Amino acid sequence: MIQRSRIGELLSRIVPISNHDVEEILQEQAGTHRKFGEIALAWGLCQPEHVWNAWCRQLALGVERVDLKQVGVDSQAAGMLAPQAARELCVLPVRLAGDVLIVATALEDTTLIEAELAKWLPVRVMFVRVDGAQLLEMIDMYYPARLAG
Repeated sequence: MIQRSRIGELLSRIVPISNHDVEEILQEQAGTHRKFGEIALAWGLCQPEHVWNAWCRQLALGVERVDLKQVGVDSQAAGMLAPQAARELCVLPVRLAGDVLIVATALEDTTLIEAELAKWLPVRVMFVRVDGAQLLEMIDMYYPARLAG
């Protein structure tokens, strides 16, 4: 089984974060239970795009389960996919990091979705797995049905 790299290790490959910084962040994290990237951002050690790029590298090793309300959805990423496609495929673009779009799905097998998304999107796609009910709620929020009128 491949062990996933820690976000701090990946982030330190993107920006100059010292071993001392990592240890300090880990101590802060132990006391506050905040995410590593959140602390690094608050301390000015990196920018949001660095954290998202590190997360993409982490996702390359396997699909992660996330809570969309905690991770958040970038409306620009959501705007990359037509509402009809998002509803038909039951997916929600969450974040664009460089040339990679992170897409939420409730499905275990993403093979068919990946092939369909390739028709719609000019970027590489990586997936995160989410709760099906939460995904539908968020799709409704980001792609509201048009009112008849």
